[in-house]
Parts: sequence; C-alpha cells; structure tokens
Amino acid sequence: MTAKLLTIAFRNMRRQLRRTILTGMTFAVAVFIYTVLVAVPWSMDRIAENASKELRLVVTERNNGRLPARYCGPIRKLEHVMGCAPEILWTAIYRDPKNPVVTYGINGDIQTITGSSDYMISAEKAKQLLTDRRSALVGYMLMRENGWKIGEPVTLRNPSDSKLTLTFIPIVEYPTEYMARAFLFDRRMLDDAVKKVYGADIQDRASFIVVKVDRVENMGLVANEIDENFHNSDAETETATESDTVANAVSAIGNIRTIIYSLCLVVMLTVLLIAANSMAMMVRDRISEVAVMRALGFTRTHIAVLLFTEAALIGLIGSMVGAGLALVVFAHGIRLGEITGLLGYLEVRPETAAAAVASAFLVSIASALGPVIRAMRVVPAMAFREIV
Repeated sequence: MTAKLLTIAFRNMRRQLRRTILTGMTFAVAVFIYTVLVAVPWSMDRIAENASKELRLVVTERNNGRLPARYCGPIRKLEHVMGCAPEILWTAIYRDPKNPVVTYGINGDIQTITGSSDYMISAEKAKQLLTDRRSALVGYMLMRENGWKIGEPVTLRNPSDSKLTLTFIPIVEYPTEYMARAFLFDRRMLDDAVKKVYGADIQDRASFIVVKVDRVENMGLVANEIDENFHNSDAETETATESDTVANAVSAIGNIRTIIYSLCLVVMLTVLLIAANSMAMMVRDRISEVAVMRALGFTRTHIAVLLFTEAALIGLIGSMVGAGLALVVFAHGIRLGEITGLLGYLEVRPETAAAAVASAFLVSIASALGPVIRAMRVVPAMAFREIV
C-alpha cells in the first residue's frame, strides 16, 4: 500500500506541473539563503572551537595599543607557563586595496607555544623559516584566493606607503581550518624594512603575546598573574584564552548570531506561508478525488499519508536543490572580511546542508497540516458536491 500511495503522489505532482515546479523553486531559493546564512555563525563557532583546542592565552594591551615584546621575559618565569611568543600584526595589500592581507610577524619563540597542527610544521620547514627571512607560512584559503603557489614570490605593500614593500616566498600551505587565512613570516623582515625606510626601531613592539599554559585548570590563574604583574605599567595587559579572543574578534560588529538566526526564521516563515497556500490549492483540487478514494475504501490515514507525501516530496526535492547549490558554491569557503576582522570565513559543510534540508522537510510537512486535516474531515457525499 505504501508503494502505491507513493506512486499516486508522484503522479499527482505531475498533474499541476507548473505549480509543483514553482513551489519547489520557492523551497530551493529559501533553503539556499537559509543554508548560507546559518553557515556564518556555525563557521564562527568552529573557529572559536578550534582555537580552544590548545592551552594558549592571548595577552593584549588594555587600551588597544602595542605591547613591549620584552614582556615575555617575566611571563616565562611564571609558574605553569610553558612558552611565550610575541607577535606583530602587519596589514598589507597584495593587489586589491579592498582586500587587505593580515600577516603575523613571528620569531623563534613561536615553537614554544605550538602543540597542534594549527602551528606545527616539520623540523626542516621550521629551520628554513628561521634561516631564510623571506619564508612564509600561509593558510590554504589565502593561497587559493590570491592564486599563490609554494615557492613563488609574493610581494606585499603597506596600504598607506608603497615605500614599505616586502617580498615573501610561501614554503608551507596550512591545510587546517583554523589557520585557513593565516600568513606567518619572520618578523625580522618587517623590523629591518621599517628601520630602513623610517629609521624607527620596532624590535621590541608586539601587537599581542601568546602564552602556553601547562594545564587547563591553571589558565585562569596564569591570566590573572600576568595582568597583575603589569598593572600600573606603561602598557597594562588584558589576558584571555585564545578561543575567547577569537570569539570577541569575530563578533566585533555586534550580535551577528541573533541577527542571522532572526533572518533564518523570517525565511522559513515566508516559505511556510507560501507552501501552505500551495498546499491549500492542491487539496482543494483533490476534494473530488478524496471523495472517490474514500468511497472506494481508502481510510483517512491513507488520504493523510498521500497528501503529506506529496507535500514532503515537493519540499524535499526543492530543498535538496537549494542546499546542494549552496554546498557547491561555498564548499571551499569564502572570507568573511570585516565581519570577523579577517580572522574567519564562511564555509558550507555537508552537515550544514543536511540540517537545512531537514528543516525544510519539517516546514513542508507543517505547511500541509491544515489543508490535510480539512481534507480528512470532508464527508464523501458532501465532497462530490464541491465545485472544483
């Protein structure tokens, strides 16, 4: 009986083919938008989750200024500290000024805070990075966006002064999600260039300091000790876990998650109303058929299964098209730009697309609920009198 009802549902879908296609396209467009929207906060959550895998703290200047790199000296002496590495940010331009490249200048201390594939590279590449100042470690997404290749020179320039121009040679392409848009280089390149062009010594400057702790239960203690040690100094510190720092950065423009989920809800409600209207029209067209089927012995359950199946198939096929398109277009991710301070990206994963399809499937069932209940209540003798 189930197979027969499914066959009848497919046949009924072809009877009003234009309406079926339009309803399916509504689901496809809505699910495409829904999938892309919901992928934004989910991508942000993965960034913060990946950042929390290591026992690292990020030390910044309380007033968003620069820190002395020498702060690492006292920090290394603290109990439970395993390593300390100062890093300097340099926002550069490759070709398009609208797409700045955020780079991170590091030194040999970076090896003291590594602990996963986020930063880990082979001993040979690490040695090359520290001996050849032109070497750079670049994330796979940044490489693909700009068409860079391993071993080929990449020239970056200062956005406000073209005199400050540096040429790097990528030697490692990070395959990890967290480091997808990272650009790490030997900071001596920048130190020497700034001194040559402007005559300024920036060797003791750091945009932030990364500290590795021995155990998770000691992270709060170490963070408090760092801030207390530099309290009332010229550059007071503010220390947080790496995951909290990333989470604050990607949500810098406000509560993005609430805005996006609200938009997703609006999209789904709109589809619900459109689909409900289509289902009401479909059921109205089926009143006489329902009466005949009831007279032939079909139960209310059979009628409900038939109509729900038709609605579910339309929603399922349409949503699979929309989610599949979003998966194809955004499977490799795009950068989120200023939304996340250039730290993150938007990527549609199979599980995201599957969740969107499941949501659309439930919406299609919900849209058919009212019309199906009305059809089940129709008395066969009265249904024959309906004007179709």
